[in-house]
Amino acid sequence: MLLPLPLVLLLWGLLRPEVPEDSPGGVRMSPMLTGEQRMRLMTYGRHCGPGAECEPPLGCLFEVRYLRSYCTDSQCEKDEQCSVGQVCRSIATWGGGPQVRVCVPVGPRQEGEGCVEIPRYKENACVAGLLCGGQDGWCARPCRPGDTNGCPEGFFCADTIPQPVCLPTCETQGCPPGQQCIPFKEGSSKCAQVYGPNCLQTPCPVGSRCVVRTEPPHPGKVWMACVARCGEGHPPCQAGWVCDGWDCVQPCDPQGPEVCGEGYSCHRLEERMPYACLPDFQRDLPH
Repeated sequence: MLLPLPLVLLLWGLLRPEVPEDSPGGVRMSPMLTGEQRMRLMTYGRHCGPGAECEPPLGCLFEVRYLRSYCTDSQCEKDEQCSVGQVCRSIATWGGGPQVRVCVPVGPRQEGEGCVEIPRYKENACVAGLLCGGQDGWCARPCRPGDTNGCPEGFFCADTIPQPVCLPTCETQGCPPGQQCIPFKEGSSKCAQVYGPNCLQTPCPVGSRCVVRTEPPHPGKVWMACVARCGEGHPPCQAGWVCDGWDCVQPCDPQGPEVCGEGYSCHRLEERMPYACLPDFQRDLPH
């Protein structure tokens, strides 16, 4: 079952690792344990997160593929231990815990394009030789902070976790006609065509928030919208809008006239949800 995007983003935002304030100079890495060693650990494979920590040497890994966080050791130490078409990558864990190495697929995403760190589908993975780094997820090469020659033109070296990488920037180069320089986290920015109102430039009305959506298989595009929460504990949606369980959305009729605008189409993610104007890329997501 595909969970609605707002819930996915909420879970990812809560458990996505941030740089710990007292991060030590050395990198802690969870080893590969034997089956017997795993059985001795009470928290192995169990849910983890705020209020539910892992025993050493396990790390609390959040997997977007399964929308769950669990205590685990490293699953590999080198690429040769992974299946064909996969590579071994170090992943940061929740709460500043030890990094874990996992096998991730090699995909088509190029340097400076979006990616998913542990993707369920290889369309969201980087080409061989690149890492998926940064809080927003960018295909990037590793670098050393302070080395001005370590990144290509249009990139800069950011001290990200689990290691510094070259993130894209368009602040000095500008963008082609029809695209805008969109700011992201950690100082990164990217040229993209904007679908919907650019709520990063024009603030949203009181009671709603600016949501910026990207999808790795659609580089150079972003979808923006002012979104109001709905459901239990929240006020009803504005007149003419409906609640999909989490957010207020613009309703539509797939057999009726076009009301959604460029970059959006009338569809629904699940049968229990209303038809609404949603980004085109959501229409093509696997269910």
